[in-house]
Amino acid sequence: MAHVADDLKLLPASDLDLEGLAKLFNAAYEGYPVPMHVDAGAIEFMLEALDLAPERSRVASRAGEPVGVVMLGVRQARGWVGGMGVVAAARRTGVGMRLMRAIMDEARAAGVRELFLEVLEQNPSARTLYERLGFRARRRLEVWTYAGAPPMAGARAQACDPRSARNRIRAARTAPEPWQRADETVDRLDVSTPALRAVTTSGGDAVYRVNDGRASVLQLVASSEAPAGVLLDTIRSREGVNVVRILNLPSTDPASAALAAREATCDAAQTEMSVQLA
Repeated sequence: MAHVADDLKLLPASDLDLEGLAKLFNAAYEGYPVPMHVDAGAIEFMLEALDLAPERSRVASRAGEPVGVVMLGVRQARGWVGGMGVVAAARRTGVGMRLMRAIMDEARAAGVRELFLEVLEQNPSARTLYERLGFRARRRLEVWTYAGAPPMAGARAQACDPRSARNRIRAARTAPEPWQRADETVDRLDVSTPALRAVTTSGGDAVYRVNDGRASVLQLVASSEAPAGVLLDTIRSREGVNVVRILNLPSTDPASAALAAREATCDAAQTEMSVQLA
């Protein structure tokens, strides 16, 4: 591995404006197994909905040019790495390690006791980096797209009040939600546009939003594969919904089996990892 240049500097991500952060994100994720492209609006949304703290996040700069970024989200004693990437020309030079060590220090200073992240299964070098820093695998998370037509026949769920559905989901939950779909995230989205929607059936509830024909499932709890399928089919059959998408669904969740049975597409798989911070 090449040595990191002595002039590498780590600066708060708040030193860049939204356009600058978006440009750096796109450069840092260029050539990754799952393409990523964001604009200033997407960065602003991420900062607000995911509790990312630019002042605690870090940008790596060399000779005045940004070459890497890592974002930190903080929710009381829990923290989350909301993206870490290095531009192609600076990869494998130790920039990623420097960024991660800095963000772990920032997390400790913010009172974080456990720090989470996700890493794509097709990115073993990144996983090795995280393991060297003490991160350990927790579970497999999947990204699903359900674009096929739902069954013509079969049970359908009923529309219901989103907040009532959220209360039932919270009571029935047996595992924590991933950061992007945690209660704190959904709280932020509950006061924004598009509005939350929800459906309920015997054995399960789901909360989702619809934007430009895509229904994004934010939270779903089902007692088994059958009610999970009913919830998903109902959302897919709603007027104006062309595709149903759910981010970071645990592979052991009944909804994962229901989606596979409907020949939905698993677009990506990630390993959720965490480290305890002293």
